Amino acid sequence: MKPPIEPKKEDCCNSGCNPCIFDVFQRQLEQFKRRKEADENINELNGISELEYTYFIVTDIIKLCDSQKILKFKLLSNKNNMKVRWNPGDHFLLKYIWDENSSSCTRAYTPIKLKEHENEDFDFLIVIKKYRYGLVSSHVYNLEIGASTMWRGPYGHFKIETNKYNRIIMIAQGTGIAPFLSIIDNILSNEDDMTKIFLYYCCKNIDEVLFRNELYQYNAYWNFSYKIFLGSCLEKSCSHLKYKEPIFVNKFDIKELDNLKPFLNNQFLVCGSDQFMKEYENILKNENYTDSITLF
Repeated sequence: MKPPIEPKKEDCCNSGCNPCIFDVFQRQLEQFKRRKEADENINELNGISELEYTYFIVTDIIKLCDSQKILKFKLLSNKNNMKVRWNPGDHFLLKYIWDENSSSCTRAYTPIKLKEHENEDFDFLIVIKKYRYGLVSSHVYNLEIGASTMWRGPYGHFKIETNKYNRIIMIAQGTGIAPFLSIIDNILSNEDDMTKIFLYYCCKNIDEVLFRNELYQYNAYWNFSYKIFLGSCLEKSCSHLKYKEPIFVNKFDIKELDNLKPFLNNQFLVCGSDQFMKEYENILKNENYTDSITLF
């Protein structure tokens, strides 16, 4: 970790970024001082910075359906052969400049690189969903291979603590599966972690189910199970289900959790739209599932 450089006033884009680069600077400065006093290794380099934007180019694009794509990114310049580092559940901020006056805003996306991707030539991937009136989502969705983009990060509050909880219960909606996938991959890759994971994943239809193959493969682990709930089912698509693939055409009901009683030392993770997270946070609290609830 290098000593953080204090940002200039003009470095702030004034678009209400969370976290703001000035808040990040103060936190990093305090962290740097603590690590220096403790004589820890402060020279570990990261290919992305929380304070300065770093350029990444698009190296691959995978179209999933009419509104969703996977985009892979790689450092534009990497003379020092640095790795891009983050913790499972973290997010990066993408900067988007939309006019000649350099008016800009930022959007948060979850970086993903699973264990199975270790030898692939990219630094991270994101899932992008295009929204009808989404200025940034439309821009990112329409990026082409070779396009240059600006990112900073990582940011996040979630930390995996091996064997701290007996079970982690995840409730995800749509692209909200993104932070959970890295968390699942990390826990299942750790042979010493005995935490059981239960995932309840809600999507509009089967074409919008993300990382379907990965979830199906994870189901082979003794400590992972999942269910996918669809608002509707395209008959043609649903006829191609995998063997015993747990896909159901009905809305997720919190009563599903009754099968997991009694609740002792559990962690609940919820990710989706603001409305979705608020709804299920209230439901969990009203049903007294209050061991530990984290919203992403």
